[in-house]
Amino acid sequence: MESLKNKIEAIIFISDTPVKSKEIADFLGENEVLIRESINELIAAWNEMDSSINIEEIAGGFQFRTKDTFKDLLTEYINKKPYRLSRAGLEVLGIIAKKQPVTKIEIDKIRGVDSVGAINVLIERELIKVVGEKEVPGRPYLYSTTELFLEVFSLNSIKDLPDIEEFGEYEKEAESEI
Repeated sequence: MESLKNKIEAIIFISDTPVKSKEIADFLGENEVLIRESINELIAAWNEMDSSINIEEIAGGFQFRTKDTFKDLLTEYINKKPYRLSRAGLEVLGIIAKKQPVTKIEIDKIRGVDSVGAINVLIERELIKVVGEKEVPGRPYLYSTTELFLEVFSLNSIKDLPDIEEFGEYEKEAESEI
């Protein structure tokens, strides 16, 4: 008979996006605390193995991911260069990530230039989305980051973003990964 951990592991494995513990609990008809304990045991077991993959908590859920040490090898293997964002795109993405939800007007004010092009690219790449309208005249759109943003930057939540002072250290790394 399949154990609970085996079922959880299979669900996480088959999903192409991070799976939340509540979603697994609801699907299996189990207590979420028990599911979370089982996931923690699975994480520990995968970390103990000398494996190229592990289970990570990403975007509020869990997903099998290859370890960072294999990133270059796998990129070369699939012969796919990661797409790049312009400096303006990175600036706008950083502003939205730290200030969300935020309007285009607020972004433009911080940057001192129009940001419509960068915003459109970020929406097209599904790194940001419209989450509503601000209750002011003209009702401008409010922008926030997406779960894909969390996945791309290997963040569990937006709270895991570095402080502004630390951001410079990560800028070169982010430019090479995006």
